[in-house]
Amino acid sequence: MLELKNITLKWISPVEKILIENLNIKIENSEILCVFGESGVGKSSLINVISGVHEENFSFEGEIRLNGKNLNNTPTEKRKIGLLLQDGTLFPHLTVEQNLFFGMKKSLKRSEKNNLIIEYLDKANMSGFQDRYPNSLSGGQKARIACLRAILSEPDALLLDEPFSSLDPSQRDSFRQFVVKHVKKANIPCLLVTHDEGDKVISDKTPLNLTLFQK
Repeated sequence: MLELKNITLKWISPVEKILIENLNIKIENSEILCVFGESGVGKSSLINVISGVHEENFSFEGEIRLNGKNLNNTPTEKRKIGLLLQDGTLFPHLTVEQNLFFGMKKSLKRSEKNNLIIEYLDKANMSGFQDRYPNSLSGGQKARIACLRAILSEPDALLLDEPFSSLDPSQRDSFRQFVVKHVKKANIPCLLVTHDEGDKVISDKTPLNLTLFQK
C-alpha cells in the first residue's frame, strides 16, 4: 500500500506559495488512483516528492509510506518505486532489449532476463522487437516499452506522470488498458497524475482533484 499522510508542498523562494495542503491518500495493492488538475497545481511536484526527487527552493511536510515503511529519508534509488513519464523516455542508443534490461534485478540470470523480455514483448504485441532502436518505433510502441521497463524493474509502487498525453487519441485507450492490466498483474499500488479527463476511467477510486488542496 502507498500512503501519503498530511502532505503539504510549497515553494519557499522567491515568494512562499503553498501548492498542496494536507493531502491524505491511501492506495492499496493493485489499485490505481487518478489525481488530476490543470498545469501548475503541483501534480509533477507530488510525483517528485514520492519518488524522492527534491526540487530546488521547494519543501514538503508530511509522511510517505510504502508497505508500512516511512520513505521520507530513503534515497530515490532505494525506494523501489517505478516511474513512467509523459514522454516515456527510452535510451536512444540502446535497443529495445537493452532498454528493458536496464533496471532488471541483477540477481537474475541472463537467460531469465531474456525469457522475461520475450514473454512481456509478446503480451505487448511487440514480439521480435528486441533489436529495434527507439527511433524506429511509433509513439505508442515507445510508450509500451517504457511501461514494460518500469514493470520489469519489479517496483513496489508505480507512479504515472501524464503517460498518455503524447499518444494519438486512437492509441490512448488501448495503452490505458495495457497499463491497467500490468498494474493488476504486478499487484502494486499505482498513482496517476493527469490533466486529461479521459484518464479518469482507469481510476479504481474516485479521482482526486488537486485544486481542492490548494491554498
